[in-house]
Amino acid sequence: MNKLAKKDLFEIFNFKEADMKIKASIFIICILLVLVTINSCTERELFDNNFILPSVSGLYTEISGTVSGKLTKEKSPYLITKDLIVESGDSLIIEPGVVLFFNERCKFLIKGYIKAEGTRTQRIYFTSYKGSWNGLSFNSSVDGSKLKFCIIEEVNKIEESTLEKSGLDFVNAYCQIQNTIFRKNSNDYSHFISCTNSSILISNCILTDNTAKNFVINAINSRIRLINNVFYNNQSREEQPIIFVKRSLNTEIQNNIFYKNKSKEEIKTSESDTNKIIIDYNFFGSNSNDPQFWNYENFRLYYTSPCIDAGNPSPEFNDLNGTRNDQGAYGGPNGNW
Repeated sequence: MNKLAKKDLFEIFNFKEADMKIKASIFIICILLVLVTINSCTERELFDNNFILPSVSGLYTEISGTVSGKLTKEKSPYLITKDLIVESGDSLIIEPGVVLFFNERCKFLIKGYIKAEGTRTQRIYFTSYKGSWNGLSFNSSVDGSKLKFCIIEEVNKIEESTLEKSGLDFVNAYCQIQNTIFRKNSNDYSHFISCTNSSILISNCILTDNTAKNFVINAINSRIRLINNVFYNNQSREEQPIIFVKRSLNTEIQNNIFYKNKSKEEIKTSESDTNKIIIDYNFFGSNSNDPQFWNYENFRLYYTSPCIDAGNPSPEFNDLNGTRNDQGAYGGPNGNW
């Protein structure tokens, strides 16, 4: 074989080798794109509301009236046809992944104890069956109810009640709410969340696209802690504050992000409450002061966000990796969701 032939053959093999490398690279890129797409779809499933409502008899479990014990994922989804009630002294556990659809004008009244703890990938949904429902009411629920990894949506108070005026009522109640999303709720008669003579913790939650006639959150004679939440695009129809506190027993509002809410102001307290209220390390956004969310579905922070490492520097508020608290729903010890 002459030198030219050998050279040509060598170049052919080199070309084939280069071609194979290019094809291998393209294959790897395609695999990575598929993985990214799957991950983004999974992430989106946690926050979107593209759910197929059960419309044919037999696809859901109908419940109403007094309930206790456990609502299992196996029997989910549930259709609540009349008001659902957990009586005083009773308890109810809702398993991860359960979906509860409420008929119009139905509400969930908790006089006893409720434990609705989902997971990051199996949330618990409280939603409407056909457009609206009347929300949750914790009345004399003193055993420490807990909601975690839940989504509460499409509450719409379409009639005024003398007892439960808000979409989420707490009266003489104790409750912890964490890693929960409140979205697209409305109340044309009063507030969205109302706390009276109660002790409430709302932390690492997202409140978005909620509308109330008066305040989005109203607390009277209560202990309320609002820690590491996002308040985005909420509205008071009467141009009242997003949060109003009166006769505070103990109030703590820290490490939250307020952005693009439509109201007169974000937080207002009665003048006599100043010694019992801590309002600190919150981010109040504006057209020139953007928190830099990665997107407006999950409200994670972009790496250049001014809210990173801007929360309370006390170690008790540190992020899970030990760094200073990030403001917003993903900061602090419960921010890994």
